[in-house]
Amino acid sequence: MPAEQFYKTTLTNGIRILSEKVDSVHSVALGLWVLAGSNHETLETNGIAHMVEHMMFKGTRRRSAFRIANEIESLGGIINAFTSKNVTCYYLRLMSEHIGKGIDVLSDLMLNPLFKAEELQREKGVITEEIREIEDTPSDIIHDYFTQDIFPDHPLGWSVQGTVESINGLTADQLFGFVKEHYTADRILVAAAGMVEHDYLVDLVQKALGDRHGGNGEAELPQVGPVKKFQNVYPKPITQSHLVIGRRIFPQSDSRRYVLAMLNVILSGGMSSRLFHNIREKYGFVYAIYTFSDLYLTEGVFGVYAGMDPRKLDRVRELVFKELASLAEKTISKSELAKIREQFKGGMVLSLEGTQARMSRLAKMEIFEHNLMTIEQILQIVEAITVADIQDLAQYIYDRDMFVETVVQPA
Repeated sequence: MPAEQFYKTTLTNGIRILSEKVDSVHSVALGLWVLAGSNHETLETNGIAHMVEHMMFKGTRRRSAFRIANEIESLGGIINAFTSKNVTCYYLRLMSEHIGKGIDVLSDLMLNPLFKAEELQREKGVITEEIREIEDTPSDIIHDYFTQDIFPDHPLGWSVQGTVESINGLTADQLFGFVKEHYTADRILVAAAGMVEHDYLVDLVQKALGDRHGGNGEAELPQVGPVKKFQNVYPKPITQSHLVIGRRIFPQSDSRRYVLAMLNVILSGGMSSRLFHNIREKYGFVYAIYTFSDLYLTEGVFGVYAGMDPRKLDRVRELVFKELASLAEKTISKSELAKIREQFKGGMVLSLEGTQARMSRLAKMEIFEHNLMTIEQILQIVEAITVADIQDLAQYIYDRDMFVETVVQPA
């Protein structure tokens, strides 16, 4: 495996620029990351980070909405964005010779948004439909309900999309205020992966964003309070029950994240995994079942999702806890560890075949871990994980008193 080539520069105003040169490609993935997500909202402005992301594409002082997309797509590229709990990312992929155009378009979105009232009103309708689509999909909405249950009265528990009421209350002035407060240089990161020369990238970003005001450092996030209710049921006009059981764990910066990744592989990494084999295949109780882990800046969550006939709910719940208890009480064999290790390593390497995945990985390592690690370094960490490490983490996770249960079931 060729050695990775990471480069990092911080401009005088605080903007961080990271790149990874991949000599075997002719394209570049470019992302403009902002440390501003739904975690930085109030209850009244819930959804504003996501709304800002949408509205950035509705026109600037230099470009119409059509021109923003057309200037990238006419070069064979793609442009898009996403908002999460902690960050918003505007990204594109295009041929490496057009990286200057990419920086120009992305910086224009950030520096010159219009947030026209008529466009804002139209986009409220679009996001309302997005919210309704999620609400009409029980396997999706249960995750929103679960985060609300496990982080009550906290931005981590709120939907990234907001509510119909909160987004309809947003004004253009609030959007401008959110950008002014959070889209500051010290909360901006530019990441690129592909055929990219770092010094050239730095020059482009310096010219485009070198005058961006510095800001006041990372935003202070509110403290997470205790769970209020550990069992929660949401009736819906549906025929299947949906279950999520999970608990709070450690943040992304915790070194146990690699052990956690392997634990997820053991439990739900494909058709040979324990949950799939012992619950779906052995009993036929579920169609979909999987574990998930969401690690944030200050908190983390581990959970299990399953969808089943309402009459099988209690049995499925107990079978899930049985599998978690088994991992906590009995060490896995060295042969299973070797299999899981290879499965994890293969999945990680395959997932990083594309430049966009590499760009995202680069940015997330800087944002969440403040440490740029090569694939080879991560593989060495994974090689050193023992059966005792797996069991120690399983014992930490398996505390039934810590688990929050969320059920969406037929009304």
